[in-house]
Amino acid sequence: MGSITIDRESLVPLALLDAMDGEIQGKTRLQKLAFLLDEEELGDQFDAYTYRKYDYGPFSKSLLEDIEDLEEKGLVEISKERTVGGNTRYDYELKSSGEDAVEKLTSRGGDIDIIFDAAQAIADEYGDLSLRDLIEQVYDRHSEYTENSVYQY
Repeated sequence: MGSITIDRESLVPLALLDAMDGEIQGKTRLQKLAFLLDEEELGDQFDAYTYRKYDYGPFSKSLLEDIEDLEEKGLVEISKERTVGGNTRYDYELKSSGEDAVEKLTSRGGDIDIIFDAAQAIADEYGDLSLRDLIEQVYDRHSEYTENSVYQY
């Protein structure tokens, strides 16, 4: 990892990518998984982001800034895909340098393991859900985030 510094908050998207076998498709999926990790698994132990009510539920601009920072550091690749509906989907992939960083971070143990273990629990519970089902799970569990939503279910 050398001179690369990873902010504590950036551990959230890094841990999620690691738990999701190195890949997360779409900003909305990233946002919902990070929200569930932050709210349901980590709770008061680690408050990484502040979320606001947005088009598809909880949204954190800081989360997107952190994952873009991980891309600038060469740990994550962000690619754009065109959806069937003509929209742009952003996909996130952990690069081999990111895998190396994860290995070095998790070998330290302690508080870092809490975040990576919690991310694995979220991936195990929600990782295989369709985006629709993931959004609905978030809305069912945190109905206050349906306010301002453009998503109908």
